[in-house]
Amino acid sequence: MKKDNVLINELKTYERLKEELLKKYKGKVVVIKNGKLIDVYESEEEAFKEVVKKYGPIPVLIKRVVRKEQPEQIPAYTYGLLSYPS
Repeated sequence: MKKDNVLINELKTYERLKEELLKKYKGKVVVIKNGKLIDVYESEEEAFKEVVKKYGPIPVLIKRVVRKEQPEQIPAYTYGLLSYPS
């Protein structure tokens, strides 16, 4: 399976489990691998470090459990200091 498809599948798993995750882990960071919740952490950095230590550099979803998603703001793009490559 292509890496892009792996991430799509992990995002689908997150969406399927979202209500349960919100009840148990709201505000925490979850790691989803192969369609299963494999661990919960306090921060994305901690999750990333532990996943690499346990599994190596593999594709997993590391995501904070929140009700409403907030878009990431990158000021350099917002103010036109950088642009996306064409």
